[in-house]
Amino acid sequence: MIEFWDIPKLFIAFFVILPLVSLIHELGHVIIAKILGATNVKIIIGSGRILLNTRIFEIRKYYFYYGYCYFENIDDDSRWKNLFIYSGGILANIFVAVLLIYVMSGDFLNTTIFTYQFLYFSMYYVFFALLPISYPDGNYSDGKIIYHLLKRNHQLLQQKRFQLWFDTDDKCWKLSVENRDQIEELDDFDKAYEVALEQARTSRPSKLEVIKENTSHFEIFPRSPI
Repeated sequence: MIEFWDIPKLFIAFFVILPLVSLIHELGHVIIAKILGATNVKIIIGSGRILLNTRIFEIRKYYFYYGYCYFENIDDDSRWKNLFIYSGGILANIFVAVLLIYVMSGDFLNTTIFTYQFLYFSMYYVFFALLPISYPDGNYSDGKIIYHLLKRNHQLLQQKRFQLWFDTDDKCWKLSVENRDQIEELDDFDKAYEVALEQARTSRPSKLEVIKENTSHFEIFPRSPI
């Protein structure tokens, strides 16, 4: 039976324990990625406005909700490397949960509502990470990536190449994908750039090349382990 004094404990679980479990999950991804040679590894906890941004960690306003990481220098065609990396979060949650059960069973740590909540959220993360589903932001669950990699299908990891450029003949900005197969025509650069970013973000993994005033720069949107 839940009593009144259990309510604050539920808030602690939601605002402290759940983000901790999320951090462990993302650490599982990045540790394996680093071991396998990834560079520019970063962990993002939460969503919304950025509160803290360092070279390795990024904390966002709704830090208790969602989490993902990104990295570079791992070839999309490296089937086994990607399998290990995308499994890393699940393995980390399982490992820490089993370790906690062992510690509690050996009476090294007292069993409390917080340890149960930690185990619950760990299994929650494992379950939903394994579900082969698509997310509204264009990302896929770890389970969906793993499923396709086990089938030797690298389609979900293949990078799409977008290009935003100015057509001097038609006098408008054009957004194209791959071999300049046109997908958008816009007169204003700011609006064109906004549309290009949205297209690239929702088509991860992708690379956006912006060509302006005889110069160009690239923006990378990797397929992020969740």
